[in-house]
Amino acid sequence: MAATKQLSRAHIENPQLEAEILLAHILRKEQIWLHLNPEFLLEDTVNKQYMALVARRVMHEPTAYIIQQREFWSLPFRVTRDTLIPRPETELIVEIALALVKQEGWRRPSILDLGTGCGILALALAHEIPEAFLVATDRSFSALIVAHQNVKRHGLESRVSLVQGDWTEPFKLCETVISASEKGTSSTKKGFHLIVSNPPYVAKKDKRLLAKEILKYEPKMSLYSGKNGLEDIETLIKTVPSILSKGAWFICEIGHDQGENVLQMSKNTGIYKYVEIRKDLSGKDRVLIGKRA
Repeated sequence: MAATKQLSRAHIENPQLEAEILLAHILRKEQIWLHLNPEFLLEDTVNKQYMALVARRVMHEPTAYIIQQREFWSLPFRVTRDTLIPRPETELIVEIALALVKQEGWRRPSILDLGTGCGILALALAHEIPEAFLVATDRSFSALIVAHQNVKRHGLESRVSLVQGDWTEPFKLCETVISASEKGTSSTKKGFHLIVSNPPYVAKKDKRLLAKEILKYEPKMSLYSGKNGLEDIETLIKTVPSILSKGAWFICEIGHDQGENVLQMSKNTGIYKYVEIRKDLSGKDRVLIGKRA
C-alpha cells in the first residue's frame, strides 16, 4: 500500500496500522471491514481525500487530530488541537477514583475535574458512577467547547457542568459547591468529595525530549509548567484542600520523575493527613493521591 510506504519513510511508528485507521475513517467503516474486503478499490475522489490525510500524518500531525477522535476508558471522545490527546496512563486516575468512591461509601459524590481538556476524566467518572454530580473546569474556552460536545455526545448534560477558570479560582468566592443537577442550587456546603486533575507537568527545559507529534501540534498551555514542570502541581497541592470536604481526596497525574518532590511538597503543606505516589504499569511515578485532614 502506497500510504504505508509513505508513512514508513517518514518514520511513523506502526505505519500499516496508521494507514488503516485513516482509511477506515475516510470510508466511515470499522478497521475489521478493511481486512474482510481486501480487494476493495477506492474511487479517485475518495483516494485523493485519503492521501491528503496521509500527507498530514507524514508531517507528524497526530492521527487523533486528523480524525478528531480518541478513545479513553473504552469511550469515544472528540479531540482537536485545542485539547491534549488522551493517554492510556491517565486511566489510572479513573481506576483510583472509582476505588476511593467505593472505599468511602459515598452514595452521591460531588466530583471536580480541574483542567478537563476534552472532558475525559469527568465523563469517564460520570459514566461509571451514575449517582455522581461533576463539575469540570478549564482555563481554555476553546477546550471547553470540545468538552461540551463530548458531554452532549454521551448524554450527560444533566450531571456534568462546565466552568471556565484557572484551577480553583472559580470557587474562591463560592460558599457552596454547585451541582449540575440542581440548576444552580448548592449540592454541598462542605466542598467536593473528590477532585481529580491531569495538569501540565513538562519542564520547559525538557521540550527537546518530546516527540514531534507533541512538540509541533499539542497545546503548549496543556504541556508546560515552568522551569521544573511543577508550577501547576504545586498550585493545586496548596489550593485544592480549600474546596475539598474534610477527609476528601485529591488525585493528580504527575511526571515520571516528580514523585519524590511532589510527595514532599504535599507533606510540607501540613494539610493532608495521607499522601501517596502510585506508579503506572511501566513502574514509573504517575499519580499523587492526597487525603485532606
